[in-house]
Amino acid sequence: MIDLDWTLFAQIINFLLLVFLLNLVLFRPIRQGLKNRQARLADFAAEVDGIQAQGQGVQGQVQESLAEARRQGVGQREKLRQEGSQSEASLLEQVKREVDEEWARVEKKIKEDMGKARKTLQGQAKSFAQNMAAKILGREVS
Repeated sequence: MIDLDWTLFAQIINFLLLVFLLNLVLFRPIRQGLKNRQARLADFAAEVDGIQAQGQGVQGQVQESLAEARRQGVGQREKLRQEGSQSEASLLEQVKREVDEEWARVEKKIKEDMGKARKTLQGQAKSFAQNMAAKILGREVS
C-alpha cells in the first residue's frame, strides 16, 4: 500500500513548484507569442481586405477604360473600313479602265494581225490550191 509520509508532501510541493516555474518560463511566453501572432494575423487580414477593396476599385476603372477603348476601336475600325471601301472602289474603277484600254489595244492588234494573216493566206491560198490540184490531177494546172 501507499505510505503517507513526508515524501508525499515533498512530491506535491515539487509538482506545484514545477508547474509554477513551467508556467512562468514556458507556458506564458508561448501564450504571449500566440496572442502576438493572432494580432499580427488580424492586422494582415485587415490589410488584405483594404488591398482587395482598392483592387476592386482599380479593376472597375480598368473595366471602364477597356470598354471605352473598345468603343473607340470599333469606331476607328468602321472608319477604316469605309475608307478601305472607298479606296477599293476607286482602285477597281481605275483597274477596270486600264483593263478596258488594254482590251481595246489587244483587240485592235488582233484585228490587224488577222488582216495581215488574211492577206498572206490569200496570197498563199492560190499557190496552195494550184499545188493541190496538180497533185490530185497529176499534172500542172495553170
